[in-house]
Amino acid sequence: MKERLRKFMVGRYGADELNRFLTICGWVLLLAGFVLSSIQKNATQILGSLMVTLSWALLIWSIFRTLSKNTQKRASENYQYFVYKNKVVSWWKQRKTRWQDRKVHRYFRCPQCRATVRVPKGKGKIRITCPHCKNQFVKKS
Repeated sequence: MKERLRKFMVGRYGADELNRFLTICGWVLLLAGFVLSSIQKNATQILGSLMVTLSWALLIWSIFRTLSKNTQKRASENYQYFVYKNKVVSWWKQRKTRWQDRKVHRYFRCPQCRATVRVPKGKGKIRITCPHCKNQFVKKS
């Protein structure tokens, strides 16, 4: 049986990070949809039904990607997923750092290049030089 499965999967894409994400989202939506569908209100039943339908679509898409023979296309989709995931993760890390530094530093955007500049808090009115474009602007820290 194991050998037959291995032969079947030869040349197919298999599982990757995007497939895992789709599968987890599908199961979470399926569970939430069943919970919402069991509530005896019209709006929540409709929302629950939509969530169940969406979850099945995600699970089917995950299976399709796993069994696909177009490995180049699936690898490209996985790469795009990583690009988007890294943007989201870096945005959250930046927010966390800003929150931790809120008592010590202030953050400003350069009016010319829109880069973020970190300056010490409590120094009064200071002239800030952007490290990217060398533009100078005055702000109160």
